[in-house]
Amino acid sequence: MEGGPEMIKRVKGALIGVAYGDAFGMPAEMWPPEKIREKFGKIEKFLPGHPENSISAGLKRGEVTDDTINTILVIEMLAENQGRVDAKLFIQKLKKWIKESSKSQAVVGPSTAKAIELLEKGVPMEETGKMGVTNGAAMKILPIGLKAGITDGGIEEERLIKEVVKLCMPTHYTSPAISAAVAIAAGGAIAVHGERNIGNIYEYMKKMAEKGRHYGNSTGEPSITARMEMGKYFADNFSVAEALKNIYNYIGTGISSTESIPAAAALFYLAKGNPLLCAEYAANIGGDTDTIGAMACGISGAYSSDGSFGQDIISMLESVNEISFDALTDLLMQ
Repeated sequence: MEGGPEMIKRVKGALIGVAYGDAFGMPAEMWPPEKIREKFGKIEKFLPGHPENSISAGLKRGEVTDDTINTILVIEMLAENQGRVDAKLFIQKLKKWIKESSKSQAVVGPSTAKAIELLEKGVPMEETGKMGVTNGAAMKILPIGLKAGITDGGIEEERLIKEVVKLCMPTHYTSPAISAAVAIAAGGAIAVHGERNIGNIYEYMKKMAEKGRHYGNSTGEPSITARMEMGKYFADNFSVAEALKNIYNYIGTGISSTESIPAAAALFYLAKGNPLLCAEYAANIGGDTDTIGAMACGISGAYSSDGSFGQDIISMLESVNEISFDALTDLLMQ
């Protein structure tokens, strides 16, 4: 196992962060901020899914969604394939979860659902993801970034990108989805590797997003990098409240890769890597609150490490979702 005790704590922090942000944002998923204020006031703690929310209704306080579940499936796939991506193995695991989970139908995204449908019809994996532009690739990609960051040497950027592209192929083989996924993976990689300057992490994510956009099917979508620049401008030049409003209105927080990934990056930057604050921003901003929370808090957790979360929070997330962050950390670092 590479990496010392501090790196292990950062990996664990990242995995807790994914689940924390996911569960924190779950109740308000896909609601606009006005409706969130009307129904919740302000989300400042874990809440159960709202009965009027067609996606979160029936989910328990602290329960995660497909963002965390897919992240765990990626960890299992990496562990079973010597730390490398095997897209076929991942799809097998995803199909099994979809078949066995009662909540999968409510939370599986449109790009993934369409790709699975095409795969079932016998369409080759090289073709099934060519129209997938949603955030379903980036939401689960953090383990690949963490794996790249826990090396004792430098981050192998080309290998990181190639591993992201391989995982994106069956469901999200498009330029915006790959660019977005590379940005999130890169944020996790450099944060877990030990970079302490938030601005440097953000610039690295931008640089890697630009590299990632040269892969996959071009779909004429806006630039992830340009929207990340816009998000940083809002964070640097406005109050928190105004910055959040501007991110929602001008970048967007919907399921598109070109919206939710630049939004998540901006929230990580705005919260200065504090995963608890970041989750609050994500839960109340509106749109795809759980996925934005999972991505932004995952990177924040890698930056701030597992000590950012109280043991009561960790225990509750583990109990409600029947997971072990220690076990997942060991699996990823083996």
